[in-house]
Amino acid sequence: MVGRWAGVGGLLLAALFWGGMIPLTKYQLIRWDPYFLVAARSFGAVPLLWLLMVIVERGRPKGKAVPAWKQWTFGVLGNGGFAVFYTVGVQFSDPVLAAIVVATGPAVAALTDRFFFGLPFNRLMVPGLIASAVGCALASIDPDSGSGGISFGGGEALILLSVICWAWYSTVVQRWCSDWSQARITFVTMATSGLAATMLYFILSALGVAVFPPALPQAPIEAFSLIWYIVTVMVLGVVLWNAGVRAVGLVTASLYNNLTPLVTIVILVILQGIVPTPMQLAGGALVLLGIVYSEWRILRAGQPAGCAGILS
Repeated sequence: MVGRWAGVGGLLLAALFWGGMIPLTKYQLIRWDPYFLVAARSFGAVPLLWLLMVIVERGRPKGKAVPAWKQWTFGVLGNGGFAVFYTVGVQFSDPVLAAIVVATGPAVAALTDRFFFGLPFNRLMVPGLIASAVGCALASIDPDSGSGGISFGGGEALILLSVICWAWYSTVVQRWCSDWSQARITFVTMATSGLAATMLYFILSALGVAVFPPALPQAPIEAFSLIWYIVTVMVLGVVLWNAGVRAVGLVTASLYNNLTPLVTIVILVILQGIVPTPMQLAGGALVLLGIVYSEWRILRAGQPAGCAGILS
């Protein structure tokens, strides 16, 4: 139970850090090419993650060696695929539809675990998953955004692919690196995906698809936003997410991830004085209700939260 609640605490912190992910991405896409952003964010996290790994593993065994092909697979296909598909998808998607796609994360996680790893799905979580998904979508929708209604932008399919990549990565990395520290897992993830993303950026630049050289920041806030993203989203957020998945399982972790739009709303209220709409407040209440109900059903039944067999 101690490990479970420590994992839940980490997931809550990850949701806090990830609350600014979409607003920051939208802001940074005004200045920078999406492929440059993926490469810069991943490689920018590597030195910090290496330092964290050294501190965490000082005097401790490093764990069994993992074949290089596995490291490159979960780094490039898992995290790299997520980063590229998500960033480009956000650029070319309707915000309402994007919110709905992201809200399907727990359901996608359950299907991914079942399809790729044969892990059973805890049916006790169904009502909570539905409430959380609906609430996440409602909380993410801004009816006053001036978008002129819902329209398919084309990036929504890429966002769905990113959710699938992330779900697959989150489970497979715990199975393949079961005795690694989460700092080492995240360091290897960012190092491999960062190198692949940088190569992709240079190739696309040569083909005229990406912009090279990248634009220089015009204001300190632009550089700060990139540094802040690297530290909170790429380093702290991913380390805490991986630890949470190991503690409670992918499906439950994805349920907590639906708190992210609530955090985004709180950030906008604090920084910009924006008043949340009744629909957003109702969505937030549904997300919280879904999480509390799922946890209550699981603890009452004395069953694991979908993480049984993740390390087998």
